[in-house]
Amino acid sequence: MKKFDLHIHTTCSKNRIWGPDAISTPRQVVKAAIRKGLDGVAVTDHDTVKGGLLASKIARRLDKNFLVIPGIEIKCRDGDIIGLGVESNPRGRMGKLSAIEAVEMLRDMGALVVAPHPFGWGGVGKHLETAGFDAIEGFNANQLKCVNTRAKIAAYELELPMVAGSDAHYQVNVGNGVVTIDCDEDTVDSALTAIRAGRVSIYREKRTRNGLLVFTFRMGTFLRTILGKYPLCDEY
Repeated sequence: MKKFDLHIHTTCSKNRIWGPDAISTPRQVVKAAIRKGLDGVAVTDHDTVKGGLLASKIARRLDKNFLVIPGIEIKCRDGDIIGLGVESNPRGRMGKLSAIEAVEMLRDMGALVVAPHPFGWGGVGKHLETAGFDAIEGFNANQLKCVNTRAKIAAYELELPMVAGSDAHYQVNVGNGVVTIDCDEDTVDSALTAIRAGRVSIYREKRTRNGLLVFTFRMGTFLRTILGKYPLCDEY
């Protein structure tokens, strides 16, 4: 069994309003995950696969046994959707697509498609039955217990695999949401195949309690970016 945090953001992730969405670099995320005893992570930055690809390269240098699943979190017309196992950005304006259309596009790219925090802010809860997701995020460390409970119930009712993630924007919170995956091999394809087959279960549920601190750091990052004092994601 391999332990994974399947929802993490890095400095490559961008917010449409204030720019930088996270405060930890791909390198910091990988180091934090290794230090906490994880076997792998999925980097799911907003609207870009860059962070995941960089983290994968970094992981190969730091620990050949550590696996990074490159991914992306996109916002379609109906809410947020995660694609795991993609190495290029979707073309076109995803914000104009419905949940069904966005899922189809990501699946055509070879992604395993997850509904993150479906009943939380930006969730696609109303479309779980019709959009054709491969898995549902049953635990998100940034969400209230009642929100995660509704997601778990939906996964059971729809008979879909249940995954978990920290939704970390700061390396300290990496590992707050963890699953175990019964992989046949230490590869991205094997991990995704195991999730699709339901050989995945939630291992750790730890609510993130430092949200105000993270928000303060993110605003500091925003100001440093305006002043030209914050390094670009490419530098990692």
